[in-house]
Amino acid sequence: MTITDIRYHLTTELGSPALFVVIDTDAGITGYGEATIHFFPQAVAGMLDDLRPYLIGEDPRRIEHLWQACFRTLFMRGGPVTGAAIAGIDMALWDIKGKALDVPVYELLGGLARTKVRLYGHVTGDTAEEMAANARERASRGITAIRFRGFHAYDREEVHDHQMAVDQQVEFTAAIREAVGDGIDILIECHGRYDPEWVIQLAERVRPYRPFFIEDPIRHENPAAMAQVRAKTALPLASGERYHNKWDYRELIDGSYVNYIRPDICHCGGITELRKIAAMAETNYIGVVLHNNAGPLGTAASMHAALSVANVVMLEAPWINREPAAESKMTRPFPDVEAGYALPLAGPGLGIELDESAAAAEPFRARRQPKLRALDGSVRDW
Repeated sequence: MTITDIRYHLTTELGSPALFVVIDTDAGITGYGEATIHFFPQAVAGMLDDLRPYLIGEDPRRIEHLWQACFRTLFMRGGPVTGAAIAGIDMALWDIKGKALDVPVYELLGGLARTKVRLYGHVTGDTAEEMAANARERASRGITAIRFRGFHAYDREEVHDHQMAVDQQVEFTAAIREAVGDGIDILIECHGRYDPEWVIQLAERVRPYRPFFIEDPIRHENPAAMAQVRAKTALPLASGERYHNKWDYRELIDGSYVNYIRPDICHCGGITELRKIAAMAETNYIGVVLHNNAGPLGTAASMHAALSVANVVMLEAPWINREPAAESKMTRPFPDVEAGYALPLAGPGLGIELDESAAAAEPFRARRQPKLRALDGSVRDW
């Protein structure tokens, strides 16, 4: 079996930019993957064009070999564009191999380490009252863990102030805990906006509400800076969604700076690399909570990884907030959810198919990252 073409659909799926990867073979088996990065998918599409000549004519079943070929053929490599392009290719290769052998991908990865995957949903709102009401609604659907960020009104005003943000997150945490009681885990998302001293203040003030973790408390460029936060808070910490390969994660894991790492299968080189990152984390008894703001194909790949990797704890599931009428028209099926847990996809490969006609018919609509400024006009992280 050989690869005859690598194609992609740069499209819009459920209102968000999406980049779906398609690999054709001479055996008539087609594999699908996802390489979505919401704010610059066109750059990833360009990388896919650059990688195509190195893969045509290769055996798609040699997944590790082709991962190495994609990564090491690039003299300038690393970063989100490389990570996403290789991720989309890698998922499609696993999809092909599973289809060729007529088994789900998780069977190729060692079988089920668990029979279902715990999900966490998102809660939004401009006020504590809105947050509380939305949290109650999520809990009523059976979700056992909810993540919130806050800052939405500030984002519309394009402003960030550390003290204002800390005060709001403390208020929202208290309101959510009161609304859902002690049986729901709360994940506080900071989006890397704080300097260390501010997230230390936040951690101290929210400690009575027992959050499951504080996510991305500070910027990601200097992992050792997380040691300052680690030394001054007893709350669990999570980080890593903006790292893109095993080398990026090494310092965070070796220093035990966090309790949970947050790899995104669409950004970190796909299933192949995610498993290596998770194995590194396992040596330091660090859990894996998969970041996931992808479409259905990326979510399916995340599910197979989550089902087969021993130290996965939860999978992010923003799609759990949607009504059934908002389900994707481009892919089928989507994971069934029972009592806050996703059940395995049963079909061969990733167990999900892309309607290429539907993907091609939907025009691509770019999404621009919001900009934030401090009260004095200086640049802040979104």
